[in-house]
Amino acid sequence: MMITFNDNEKKLKDDLNRDIALPAVVHERINTAYRMIEEHTVKQKKKTRNPYHWMKTGAKVAGGLAAAVAVGFIFCAANPVMARELPLIGGIFEQLQDKVSFFGNFSDKATSLEESAAPTSDTEKLPETSSADETPRETVFTKTQDGLTITLSEIYANDLTCYITVKAVSEEPFPDTLMDQDGKPCISLVTEPRYSFLEDTGMNPGMQYINPEGEFTDDHTYIAILRLDTQFEDTAEFEQKYQEMVDEILAEMGITMDDINDETEEGHANLEEFNGRVLARGGALQSQYVKPIVTPETYTLNLTFKEFIGYKAEPEFWDSGYTQEELEAMSEAEFQEIMNQMPEEYSQNPNKYQNYWFKGDWSFEIPVTVDNSLTETLEINETNEEGIGLASIARTPYEITITPLYKEGSDSDCFLVALDADGNMLPYNRSSSDSYNYAIQDKNISFIDIYLLDYMQYMDELKVQYYNEELDNAEWKALLDANARYHKTVSFDK
Repeated sequence: MMITFNDNEKKLKDDLNRDIALPAVVHERINTAYRMIEEHTVKQKKKTRNPYHWMKTGAKVAGGLAAAVAVGFIFCAANPVMARELPLIGGIFEQLQDKVSFFGNFSDKATSLEESAAPTSDTEKLPETSSADETPRETVFTKTQDGLTITLSEIYANDLTCYITVKAVSEEPFPDTLMDQDGKPCISLVTEPRYSFLEDTGMNPGMQYINPEGEFTDDHTYIAILRLDTQFEDTAEFEQKYQEMVDEILAEMGITMDDINDETEEGHANLEEFNGRVLARGGALQSQYVKPIVTPETYTLNLTFKEFIGYKAEPEFWDSGYTQEELEAMSEAEFQEIMNQMPEEYSQNPNKYQNYWFKGDWSFEIPVTVDNSLTETLEINETNEEGIGLASIARTPYEITITPLYKEGSDSDCFLVALDADGNMLPYNRSSSDSYNYAIQDKNISFIDIYLLDYMQYMDELKVQYYNEELDNAEWKALLDANARYHKTVSFDK
């Protein structure tokens, strides 16, 4: 297995630390989250089998959009549970569609799940309302376990993404929950989606942490929109070619993976050289051998929720006995020695000090009909003299996904920035772990400017300059123009 926890990811953590003051134990939770990602203990997206996925996920973390896989609480501030009018089942899209990062008009395009799968008897009809003292009856799309009733009510799917509305009703009041920087509750769902068209491919994504975007409507009720990425890829040939490349590089260097894992100065030097060679060759392999899987017009989604995890408004952190100043003054080795003394229960996810949760097996069989009439894909397939460029751009009414392209021998260690026609940076979709996915609803996308920049230069210099000097759009664009390894202006006008 390729070692992905390299200097780039250390830079990501340093960048996070510069932006946000965190308790020492939270720093350790960041480390834990990175280890979970690199070891594939958890999956953020279907592409986690792709050894290059860390670059895209990591870049998004550095942009202030931390993967809430295990550290969703990091960017949260304590707030009481919001109390709002309880919407009728079937009205969640309408209530939330302007409040999510991928916002847009879903309610006019969505269909009712109740209507798409008729109940087997009158007693299985979905209740129109629910309350704390009246738990909804179990139906095709309403399941109760561990004191929590989960109802799925609406769906909209295109050939890139599936959006589903979720309501969770707790028999007991939800504990006060941390709110993120946008005022949304910090909630994670341990989810296992299985797609019928992937059953024979071995590419079903398996268990995932998914972070819905929603709100509490009262002390007992949480509503959200669940976003599932349905852009799948056949990576079997790529993985074979990738392993052949790794073996070839190790042979060229005269080392083994143990030499890369060696926590010495020589080991770090080997890792740096190894990653450099991988980045120079791997991008081309990915562009050549990763094959997209076409989403069919209809399919069945078997969606199972294993855990509903909330982050407490007032989490308890382990007291190391040292002040924050003393911890910050420690060397990495000294700090790690202190963190090794932390009781194991504090590092588990979830744990009673920072979370509340419900465990169960809320399983749903969902018929999906794909609407691809509003998806536009621009095939670019262009590279410059460095072998760096763009493969394609896909646009839906809610999102844009940009796919870079790298030729053999090119350095794929790049960071992508996209500007709208007014020079504003396109915002990342908070519900996607892919840093090449952007929300577009309030942006002028008559055309967009796409920049591929040297990854470390962007993290260490350009991004720092942008925020520290508070550059306006024109100044920022000029800085990108001057430093881009690749730049293209793409128009969506016919």
